[in-house]
Amino acid sequence: MQYYKAVTVVIWLCFYMDVCAQLSTNEKPISFGIKAGMQMVQRSVNPIVTTPPLDMTKIEKEDEIADERERLLRFGYRHSVNYNLNNSGVWYKLPNGDKLWQLEIICPNALSINLSYDQFWLPEGGKFFVYSKDRKQTIGAFTSRNNKGDNLNIRGFATELIYGSDIILEYYQPKEVGTNAIISIGNIIHGYRHVLFEERSFGDAGECMVNVNCEEGQNWQNEKNAIARILLEDTYSLSGSLINSTDFSETPYFLTANHAVKDVQKDAAEDSNLDNTIFYWNYEAPGCINSTRPIYYTTCGAIVLANNNVTDFALLRLTEDPKSLPNFSPYYLGWDISGESGAPGVCIHHPMADVKKISTVNAQPQSTYWSGQYQYPNSHWGVRWKATQNGHGTTQEGSSGSPLLNASHRVIGQLHGGSSQGCNGTSCYSKYGKISVSWIGNGNDSIQRRMSCWLDSIGLGVQTMEGLLIIPTARTMMMNEQFYGNIRIKSTGQLNIQGDIEMMGNGCIIVEPGGKLIINGGKLSNAEIMLKMNSSLYIKNGGIVETRNGFKAQVGAKVIVEDGKIE
Repeated sequence: MQYYKAVTVVIWLCFYMDVCAQLSTNEKPISFGIKAGMQMVQRSVNPIVTTPPLDMTKIEKEDEIADERERLLRFGYRHSVNYNLNNSGVWYKLPNGDKLWQLEIICPNALSINLSYDQFWLPEGGKFFVYSKDRKQTIGAFTSRNNKGDNLNIRGFATELIYGSDIILEYYQPKEVGTNAIISIGNIIHGYRHVLFEERSFGDAGECMVNVNCEEGQNWQNEKNAIARILLEDTYSLSGSLINSTDFSETPYFLTANHAVKDVQKDAAEDSNLDNTIFYWNYEAPGCINSTRPIYYTTCGAIVLANNNVTDFALLRLTEDPKSLPNFSPYYLGWDISGESGAPGVCIHHPMADVKKISTVNAQPQSTYWSGQYQYPNSHWGVRWKATQNGHGTTQEGSSGSPLLNASHRVIGQLHGGSSQGCNGTSCYSKYGKISVSWIGNGNDSIQRRMSCWLDSIGLGVQTMEGLLIIPTARTMMMNEQFYGNIRIKSTGQLNIQGDIEMMGNGCIIVEPGGKLIINGGKLSNAEIMLKMNSSLYIKNGGIVETRNGFKAQVGAKVIVEDGKIE
């Protein structure tokens, strides 16, 4: 045991043992900064596009039928269109010679408008924006970074919800950019169901649902960062989660429900591109009461790697990586494929496209099967829910695909469906496809029908896997908590521990070159720490580090102790 007080000690470790906002530039549209001098050079036959009003009687009947069949939650009506830079909008020339294109789209009485593009490709230097006509909401700029293919293999794209009934599209091309952009709108989605923040509620989830940042979610603050709300093919909403792999590659593997993929006619073996799918991260109320508008981020696009009807799983690879988002620390969930449920845990989800909720399992999940077309013995976990301090969370439409986590904070399944229809208490019964069955594809050898080939591509053959938290920038842990999983502090990252953090299980902390781990008056216990070359550990203000197996480090890593101790 070593103690240090009021003195700086620098230890150079000389041995090595290895161990274990939509993605955009987030700027205002170019036209906002132009006071005068825009010269119209080309006006199309469609300078303003207005979609037909909706027949809500017909739509409500369609949604009732979908609800009875446990189909996906639909939030908007899709208008199939064909508008592009050549046949719609107005082109302007700016005083400095740059070009700018604008198109206004009106959906009468819409709550929101979002768009999917059958072709989307921007040259380097081009910038694309979408904003409400009143300029209260803007997204962009989207750039060549958002291209899903190249200019010889042009693919699709989607932009998130703009609230209101009148939006503007704007494309800016500097005069030195000689290659034209390709922006082709395939669908305009007229939102008729609330999926936005309001003063009293965020959406349509039942009043019994519990916000993830209530007391019930205090021990799940890392795992919640794996969960995303999905706008699938621009019209349907469901849930899903990032999931870890044995190679710790930080590949954005994403687990959700196969019936969602099937409903939009996608499949790993056939048409696997989900270019028009948007993933909402951090879409949550900051507290237990809905009082402040959530600050969220979005990414667009995915590929279906594997899916299977029996357990209703779909494993995706996201094409825009959430760890590239500013101010967001993604978490990749750990998993358990042993076939044992473990002690009861929780489900974190987006019911009715609402902000992130947490539902608490009332007893150990029971082995069961799906009673539909694809029956397989013991393929599912059956779950009932219990009342907690702030409600009686269950599952609803929009919860499909969300992970079931056991008390060890590992995924054991994803939501297929069941009898849960909101706040009807103890009668709710939810069924989750077992990850242990999905792992081997219920005996199917195809890599497109099983999870193992992707999440254990290096063939470790382990039964359980810890989660992984990525620290790409600065993050502070102030609460006293038990941490399940591994932590990777990136070269640009800094983790400041000011609370008492106990590492659970076999998790470790890896500090990459340039990364910093700071114990500032807090206590880090049961820790396995791996310091890479040129990484740093700082201990100050009475900080304490209790290691599990001692330090492991590369040559050139350092520890700076000002006031604290290492045990």
